[in-house]
Amino acid sequence: MSFDAKVNKNMSNDTSKLNKPQASGKINCALPDLETCMQRLAVISKQTSASAIMRWLGLPEATHSNWKRRNSINYDRVIEGLLRQGVSLDWFFAPAVYLRYPNVSSIVTEQDADYEVPAEFDAMLKALDVVEPIMQQYGVLMTESNRKLMTELFFKRRGEGVVLETALHQVAKALATAQAK
Repeated sequence: MSFDAKVNKNMSNDTSKLNKPQASGKINCALPDLETCMQRLAVISKQTSASAIMRWLGLPEATHSNWKRRNSINYDRVIEGLLRQGVSLDWFFAPAVYLRYPNVSSIVTEQDADYEVPAEFDAMLKALDVVEPIMQQYGVLMTESNRKLMTELFFKRRGEGVVLETALHQVAKALATAQAK
């Protein structure tokens, strides 16, 4: 099957297509194999040939052939290219996986006896600006628990969507909240 035909197939989440850790020993988790890696890169780059994908990543066009010949991918170069393009690494390496993001910005710092407002406070206000009109549109009561549920879903989005499992959990919580009233 040609590379172009493989690109047009749906991206695979099949874990049997994952490489063992690279020989460097730095990474000890499964990583996508070359075919899966190229399929994901084709989707995000909107390129159809291996050489165009390599150019999009900022790599020499021969890189794909070298990886294929060695049966090994230089993930450092992939990561550098994805970051340069502004692509989320969790999207590339863990699609459809809900990842926990550490909440390190919630620490209040002191400077000259004044307190800085944590960055997440602004993010919460922006989230409420989005979810409250939706709640009003559907006649949802403006209770603390309803606002919390809606903002929780808002923050769980990834790109322009939400992982299906996350959305199902949020709907189940909403139904349980509604039934409790």
